[in-house]
Amino acid sequence: MTRLFRSSSGFSLTARLTRRVLVIVAASFLLLLAILKIQYLIQRDTLRDRDLAAQAADIVAHTVIDADGVPRVNLPASLAAAYSRPDRQYVYLVLDAEGHVLASPHEIEVPLAPIPASEDDRYFSHSVVTERGLYYGITVPFPNTDPPLYMQVAQGSVHPDVLADSIVAEFLEHSWAFLLALGLGISVITVWTVRQSLAPMRRLSVMARDIGPASLDRRLPEENLSAEIVPLVHAVNTSLQRIESGYRREREFTANAAHELRTPLAVLKANIETLSSLDEVPQLIDELGDIERLVTQLLRLAQVDNLELRPGAEADLHAVALGVAGQMAPAALAEGKSIALTGEEGTVRVRGNADFLALALRNLVENALAHTPRGSSVEIRVGKDASLSVIDDGPGVPPADAARIFQRFVRVNSGAYKGAGLGLSIAQRVAAVHGGGIEVGRASGRGAVFTLKLPENPPLSAL
Repeated sequence: MTRLFRSSSGFSLTARLTRRVLVIVAASFLLLLAILKIQYLIQRDTLRDRDLAAQAADIVAHTVIDADGVPRVNLPASLAAAYSRPDRQYVYLVLDAEGHVLASPHEIEVPLAPIPASEDDRYFSHSVVTERGLYYGITVPFPNTDPPLYMQVAQGSVHPDVLADSIVAEFLEHSWAFLLALGLGISVITVWTVRQSLAPMRRLSVMARDIGPASLDRRLPEENLSAEIVPLVHAVNTSLQRIESGYRREREFTANAAHELRTPLAVLKANIETLSSLDEVPQLIDELGDIERLVTQLLRLAQVDNLELRPGAEADLHAVALGVAGQMAPAALAEGKSIALTGEEGTVRVRGNADFLALALRNLVENALAHTPRGSSVEIRVGKDASLSVIDDGPGVPPADAARIFQRFVRVNSGAYKGAGLGLSIAQRVAAVHGGGIEVGRASGRGAVFTLKLPENPPLSAL
């Protein structure tokens, strides 16, 4: 018993529920007792008043008024014995209109109560008839008497009608041990019930505690649980699913990054070991440039993964597109290609980070330049609907590869350009952080079209 209550102490949910349930049980028990007591008092007073009225009517029925106006009470033997008891348990008085006592079996010379002014005041209580306690009584008029006469009937607090009072008093006096045992039993049952009800949560907590990086594939069981616990368990399982997916992506990312870096580093090392003259230095510089590009993309990808937009941050899509077009124009001209800026010329404001939006657009333009032939143009189109489209004159994207090209380290046509396959993944992540996305299609008479769409009035939750 001590261990049971000790385990429920403190600020645990079990202790809190136990205390509240016990308070509710105790309050309900006390309220029930109060209701029973009130109901008992009401019924007792009703029965007592009804009994007094019946006694008064019975005595009046056995009372005869002689020619001189003197009342004579002729009770049956059973009633006469009751009203002539030495202890004066039952008394009656016949009164005139002035309140004088005309008849009484106990030679009582003063009325028990004044003559009532109305029928509502006919009941009374009196405590000086004997030393036996409080007397309750009633005053009723005799019918058709002139001058008027009144009958007062009273009975002491110790009489057959108070048998229920004695029973209740004796129960409360001698049954306290039973009530105490009942209260303790209810308390123990309450604690046991609460602990049993919360047992599934304790089991789930033990299972959740054993889940670690090496066991992220485990899930908490959602069967045979109460309806209140299922949403919590489902939320935990959903979180574990997201954590497992993120952890798996990070491991794949680390493995792919190591693989991508290993190859150029091995080539660079081999070239350095076989370096015979300074004529081969430009080739080494190109290889170092490839490594530098890969490391830069990896750093940008890490920055995008941790990107959080500040409330109130704004960007102008036209200014972003103009800046990217100016930045990429020299590289395009060096390859015999060009960049054209079309669409909306005015300000197109969106909520977002201008630097990262420029990074996403630059990656889309680099991808388009890699696939468009010499002598053609890459078009950057600014839309009024908060969109940026990049259109090339290349072969387009096969529908089967439309989803794969945004995966990290995926290169559908590895010979088209140098890169690790991170540019489109970075662009898509930037769009997602801004509450938008990237759609892939084919322009009429041209090649692929990549459209970065942003919400014109994004909700705060999207940021």
